[in-house]
Amino acid sequence: MSDIDNLVKAIDLAPHAPEQGPGARELREAIMATQARPPRTARRLPWRAGAIGLAAAAAGAAVFLGQVAPTAAPSPTDTPGVTSLSGASILLAAATKAETAPEGAYWHIKELYTWQLLWPFSENNITYRLETSSLSERWVAKDGRTWLGFRQLAARPLDLEAWRRDGSPTEWAAGKDPGPPFSTSPDKGFFFQNKGKKKLYWSAMPMTLKEIEALPADPEALKKRALEAIRRDNGVDPAEESLPRTLASLLYELPASPQVRSAAYRALATLPAVQVEGPTTDPRGRPGIAVTFLLQGDRTPRTRLIIDLETSKVLAVEVDNLDLPDANDRINVVLESGWTDTKPFPLSAD
Repeated sequence: MSDIDNLVKAIDLAPHAPEQGPGARELREAIMATQARPPRTARRLPWRAGAIGLAAAAAGAAVFLGQVAPTAAPSPTDTPGVTSLSGASILLAAATKAETAPEGAYWHIKELYTWQLLWPFSENNITYRLETSSLSERWVAKDGRTWLGFRQLAARPLDLEAWRRDGSPTEWAAGKDPGPPFSTSPDKGFFFQNKGKKKLYWSAMPMTLKEIEALPADPEALKKRALEAIRRDNGVDPAEESLPRTLASLLYELPASPQVRSAAYRALATLPAVQVEGPTTDPRGRPGIAVTFLLQGDRTPRTRLIIDLETSKVLAVEVDNLDLPDANDRINVVLESGWTDTKPFPLSAD
């Protein structure tokens, strides 16, 4: 890849969007007027910054010329004559929308992962954070066949002064374990079909596609099945604390039916640990509603989902390590997810 346009094209969404159902616009306006806690400042992902850096490197200029400025999320305001909706009502509205999602021959999910990593990336004993990102894609056919695609994108240091003191390197060793280094240039990536029919995992429970599609569409029954999946992992106790994350995985990660996705939303609406923050935007500027929960009680990072108001799709997943100085933050932008009739094809390498 040699320019910004090609990199953006490689991760851009499809140019069309699902049609809005009856009342969708009115529902959105009501939700956007909901009085909510002030949303956090949105963090911008480096997919544009990485492209800019790559183009500059190709031109022989400096790779990292500046930081991406944070953009504040819009603040909700009261609108006369519009009824405010509770967090549970918003999740139930998403559940209703999820039931009408289209089905197809393949489950397809395409994600942009970004990590802010902290360890001594320097051979000169200089420590700074490195931001890395990658594209990941998975297809699951109705008969259980699966395809995987992956591409490592450009990395960039977040402390430019420390990076310059380090000699302005363009590659960094990927930790203590052997593996390809992080680089200021993206790799070519790979795409392949798995041999056989691979098991899918719901928490620690291996499942076939048919078993996932057959999960109960009743919220209480679905919570019970989720607890069974969680208890397969002996390190999780009490299992109830992991219910939000396990149910949320059915919203975007796993090839669940529209009815099961709807039940997952309804189940999340019953959990006190799940909080609806209110209107925000994802790292690509797409509007949505922020939903937060702790991964396991109060001992782990906070997870923040951004959900599209009109399609019920998850737009992004942010893992905030509560400002721990040595922790690694992770942001996952969901570029595409859902059932489709489009056959699997490799990630663009142009």
